Amino acid sequence: MQVNFNPQIKNYNLSALKSAKKSTADYTFDNNFSYGQTKTIAFSGNFFSKIFSLKPPTQVPDKPFEIPKPYTADVTKGLNSMLGYNFSTDCLKCLLDPDELRKIIPNLNCENFQYNKRNVENGIYCADLDYQTSFSDGQENIFDILDDVALLADEHMKQTGKPFIFALTDRDSLEGLQHAIRIIASDPDKYKNVRFVPGIKLSFAHEAPNSNLGYESSDMLIYGINPFSENLISFVESTIQKRKAMTVDFIKKINELYPEFAYSVVEFAKQNRIKYKKDFAISNLYWRAREYAETKGDTAIRGISMVPEDILKDAQDILNELHKVYLGSSQKGFSALGSSIIKDDEVNKSIKQVFDEYSTHYDENEQKVVSSDDNLYQDMIECLSKEPIQPVLAICDPYYFSHYFQGEDKFNQVIEFFKTLIKNSKNMLYAFESVSPRYSKDTTLTADQIKQFNKLMRDNLSLYEVGGSFAKRLS
Repeated sequence: MQVNFNPQIKNYNLSALKSAKKSTADYTFDNNFSYGQTKTIAFSGNFFSKIFSLKPPTQVPDKPFEIPKPYTADVTKGLNSMLGYNFSTDCLKCLLDPDELRKIIPNLNCENFQYNKRNVENGIYCADLDYQTSFSDGQENIFDILDDVALLADEHMKQTGKPFIFALTDRDSLEGLQHAIRIIASDPDKYKNVRFVPGIKLSFAHEAPNSNLGYESSDMLIYGINPFSENLISFVESTIQKRKAMTVDFIKKINELYPEFAYSVVEFAKQNRIKYKKDFAISNLYWRAREYAETKGDTAIRGISMVPEDILKDAQDILNELHKVYLGSSQKGFSALGSSIIKDDEVNKSIKQVFDEYSTHYDENEQKVVSSDDNLYQDMIECLSKEPIQPVLAICDPYYFSHYFQGEDKFNQVIEFFKTLIKNSKNMLYAFESVSPRYSKDTTLTADQIKQFNKLMRDNLSLYEVGGSFAKRLS
């Protein structure tokens, strides 16, 4: 993404700008990113009043007595502990535990996860294992999502006599899943034809020796979790807090370097639409902070030698481009905008030095990846291995791993890389995402390319296919 400027740039004098320093007394650097009341789809209407009105059902469907599976019992216990209610394990019979999922996944193929009219009508589309709510980077309310899934599952049962398998996988967030389980438990009969997989999508940083950066940030789908686990809750909360602290510290430091630019955490939050916890469900947030720093710095520097009309126009052009940056997993339209803007070497180098300090990077001295706002692969595995019931892991968007390998044998290098991930996963890495909503938005990818790559994965690794492409409307 490039910004083209119409005004003729005159020579400017940085020292002149420094002589007109502003006071920073009005700017805050705490962890409070709130800046007024706004509505988002996650919190619109009477969402919370509907959630809090949900109670255990007076009766559950008549079925023969069964000893609850340990996983179901564990999730039910967590639900009751959090709410102070007494839901029965029968209310969550639709949960698909990790051991069951391991047996089912090998019998599914790429088409089973592809949502289209033909697959729906023929009962081929029978599972969706990658779907986000508005509690992370999805767009839909959890009530609407579950309503649509229940209807789809009822139709699928009529067609095939089998339930529909569905997973919620919010990015670095457990809140939507916690609400979903409460909704399901309050009306178990409605979801009798759904096999529900509690999941999450965790971002992580890892070594990538052939990458220009020496590291990459990736995502992992985690299936069969207990969203009420204190271990998991602590892990996810620490991720959010790390990202907040990193952003605050970064902006505070550049403001100490250039107080004349009047950098502000609140301003950064507004420009990037960061308000709620869900807005931190993104890795690489430090790139946004750098872009903000360089954009605002350039606007200030250029203002020295420009007429007022051009200053306003120039600043608005830059900020309009900045606002187009989508705060979500696809990072649509994002590039190193900032590094191409500032023309002053002193400012550019100073901001880059701070950026290098706070961004994820490969430390040559320590010979390892260091990250201030994301978890490392081994951190994620260590956390998940502490869960009493071992979850199922699936690597997201595996095709893109080939981007940081070079030469004709790059796919062989991808395979070797995945072998390392599998070896270090404590037997939890079980699948790869063969169908990804992200693939369908990539105009450079063809169906044949994806098919060939998936075959390469299947033939060379002991991993199975998963995927997701569920859409709200079935028309």
